[in-house]
Amino acid sequence: MVYKIRLQLCRSLFSQFKAPHYSALCGHQLSLDCIVKVQFIMWSSRTEQLVVVWLIIKCLVLLDPDVPKFDPNLPFYNDQLALGLAMNVYKDQCWGSYRYTLQPPEPKSVMTEYAYIDIQNPGNLSSLCWLQAEPPLSSNKVDIPENSFSVYFSALNFKDLMMATGKLPINVLPGQLSEQNSILGLEFSGKNRNGRRVMGILPGQGFATNVIAEQVYDVPQSWTLEDAATVPVVYTTAYYALIIRGRLKHGETVLIHAGSGGVGQAAISIALHMNCTVYTTVSNHHKKQTLCSIFPQLKECNFANSRDTSFEQHILRETQGRGVDLVLNSLSGDKLQASVRCVAEYGRFIEIGQYDLYTDKQLGLGVFLKNISFHGVRLDVLFGSHHDDELYQLKELMEEGIRKGVVKPLPRKVFSRNQAEEAFRYMASGHHIGKVLLCIREEEKHNESKISQPLRVQAKPRISFTHNAVCIVTGGLGGVGLQLSNWLVSRGLRQLVITSRRGACTAYQQLCLERLRKKGVAVYVAVDNMCTNDGAKSIINQANKMGTVIAIFHLAVVSNTLFLLCETAYSNSMIDSYQETLLREEAVLI
Repeated sequence: MVYKIRLQLCRSLFSQFKAPHYSALCGHQLSLDCIVKVQFIMWSSRTEQLVVVWLIIKCLVLLDPDVPKFDPNLPFYNDQLALGLAMNVYKDQCWGSYRYTLQPPEPKSVMTEYAYIDIQNPGNLSSLCWLQAEPPLSSNKVDIPENSFSVYFSALNFKDLMMATGKLPINVLPGQLSEQNSILGLEFSGKNRNGRRVMGILPGQGFATNVIAEQVYDVPQSWTLEDAATVPVVYTTAYYALIIRGRLKHGETVLIHAGSGGVGQAAISIALHMNCTVYTTVSNHHKKQTLCSIFPQLKECNFANSRDTSFEQHILRETQGRGVDLVLNSLSGDKLQASVRCVAEYGRFIEIGQYDLYTDKQLGLGVFLKNISFHGVRLDVLFGSHHDDELYQLKELMEEGIRKGVVKPLPRKVFSRNQAEEAFRYMASGHHIGKVLLCIREEEKHNESKISQPLRVQAKPRISFTHNAVCIVTGGLGGVGLQLSNWLVSRGLRQLVITSRRGACTAYQQLCLERLRKKGVAVYVAVDNMCTNDGAKSIINQANKMGTVIAIFHLAVVSNTLFLLCETAYSNSMIDSYQETLLREEAVLI
């Protein structure tokens, strides 16, 4: 027995036919006849128990206009329904069906020319891995900027270790550094596209195949790129701490903690070149012997122990109770307090260790009665700041030091690019002397091409956006919307359309939008009513002017607005096919 009923079907039922996967159906008026499988639970008075009754409903989508009128007994329909398909689509004089298929699993790794090393879970060094990165500007080699460099060697620094082990939270980074893809890797050596050999400093993401850097120095011909990678951060830090902030003068006395480390050796070299009396601390006899071989000017009286506070008495004894003019400190806790007491009147205390600064440890004010000054030095603060005069002075000091032989390569321990975890653990053990390097690629021999050859590494895939991609975020000024917008921008999105009927009406929303725009993102806040055809059309038109719309994130409270936006985005006519909100079609229930 056949019962004809009239069904009112929400247009959202057919939104799947308007998606890109079903673009062939766009612009067609859908004709739907249903034979659906439905379960009814009824009460039988005869048996006094519940009876389950099943009805079968199957869907026929007829897209060709010249199809016969529906009749389940007609072979044209009966033969197709006998196949048992839930969805039966007739188009271009051919029957077909729709199927939801599982997406292929994302590859665990991809081969890519652009990648960087980052830690997935701070505190767990085994989570260090290569991640896919975006090209500097485009895949066209002609468009790659002059300040883009192929990395050959990258060096580990104490700050990298502190961030990777979770001892320093990411929110302590100055400015917008915490919003970078990776904050690991502060220095590198490499070449640009013309074969120019450079060493440089950057605010992060230095453990990479390619970097963009502004603060770079030419590598002397007598140095290898491995030599050069040991120089930038340690000597820049030493010059900035001793000369610019510490105002070190010829003939003064200096206490340099952890002298066998990279900054320690750089500071000793600079101080000895200025005829200063240098005292330094080391943790064992082997490091002491190494420093004596590098700097023959250092004698037994110039060394003290860095494992306890006994160096305080040693310094006061050697200086007849006066103390030293400058202390370059990297120790923490009670050893920092003892170091402060080693400063002479009108002396300077330079703190580069940073741990006590980040943890907000207390310092007694009584030491300042000797007219001493305390300086906290952070090299990363210079990046993005307006202290161009100090950056220029640093560059001059470095270039002069290289010419005069004050800046010299340091001893190093080299690990391969796939041994990042081992390199970090080795540095954490405290056994290294000088620098710890990662070899990203081997330097070419003298008789080989000076131009860097492309390097492809195996990295975890990472979502990123092209330069002309546009995303629409409905309800984007709410808490989730603003966080989503920040995430999209962090993955390279540069055009963003945010919908909000009231616009940015709070100071916090305006601040978030201003931060996005300062990053170079084109943000358009649409106040159109997207519940209407005209509002949806206006939003899509504005987004199309900015670039190519690749995604719509629906966070608005009103649910049916998504289908209006999707229909408008994927339809050429935009408005002709949406004159009604509900689609009424005749169906047959058997």
